[in-house]
Amino acid sequence: MNNPTLDEKLSIIGVQLATGLSLQTRKLWVDIEQTIYEASREIPNDSRLLSLLCSWVLVHGDRVIVEKLMRLQKKENSPWLVAIAIFAENKGFHKWRRLIKKQKQEMFLIDKSLALSSIRLKGEEPGMKKQNFLIPMGSIRSRDKDALSVQELARINTQYRNRLIYGAAIRSDVITAIEFGFKTPYAIAKAVGCSYEPAHRIFGEYQLVKSLRAS
Repeated sequence: MNNPTLDEKLSIIGVQLATGLSLQTRKLWVDIEQTIYEASREIPNDSRLLSLLCSWVLVHGDRVIVEKLMRLQKKENSPWLVAIAIFAENKGFHKWRRLIKKQKQEMFLIDKSLALSSIRLKGEEPGMKKQNFLIPMGSIRSRDKDALSVQELARINTQYRNRLIYGAAIRSDVITAIEFGFKTPYAIAKAVGCSYEPAHRIFGEYQLVKSLRAS
């Protein structure tokens, strides 16, 4: 299977869903940032995704490469990715701040009249209204149990495990792509979501070290 569903992708990056995954599916290349971005775009169709993604961020928010998300946002804005970034900033993951941008239109997670009524009664989620997200307090149910732990995710996800080793940076993802079998810097850059230059440079450094080990 070469085209996992969104739920399968989310499970591969550690979101706790009821989706059963085969060993073959777990071994597919599924990029963390691309999956978060894709899922954020589906929030208008499935509001549960906001809480699930925020739960994931609560556990793993410091191991995201924000520059990759910024690159995706530049191509096409995902408003609800901004809401996730606001949540992340509130939880102390300050590098997510670079994604926060006030939306041109008011954004509602539920029906507008119901949202405004709930906000009058309960208040709003912190920091959201300033950026034009009108979300009643309590609408984002972030729970540790909705995401795999650091240890659990590192055990099953090579990309995440390499970020623990090398840091949340492009170098880590390029090395992961090489380990997944991508053969050229161009293919690596496309898979990782980076420019050609770092893919070419890191690929060359990796091959150099590999040749030294073999000698």
